[in-house]
Amino acid sequence: MAELKIPDPAAGRAPLWLRLGALLMVAGAALAVAAYALSHGTRDPLVQRDAITLGLGGVTAAVAGSALFLRYSLTGFLRFWMARQSYDIAQLADRLLERDARK
Repeated sequence: MAELKIPDPAAGRAPLWLRLGALLMVAGAALAVAAYALSHGTRDPLVQRDAITLGLGGVTAAVAGSALFLRYSLTGFLRFWMARQSYDIAQLADRLLERDARK
């Protein structure tokens, strides 16, 4: 695996983006639920509209956080998968060349 020269992901900012995505998911969902409760807890249309706007912002934050979390959580897995696949293909090519050389 060291021969493939894959950069170390620990040196980058991926863990920071992963935590930010998780935080946005949780905070956005909490904000949306709180805004829903606020909009249904009053009869004042101005407060209801403000709460609906706040709720949409929370849903937007949750969706953006989910996208960030998904992107950076899959990065580590796919990086390892691709490195492993490259290594396996190289090993297969070496075995086939050795087999052809023996014939």
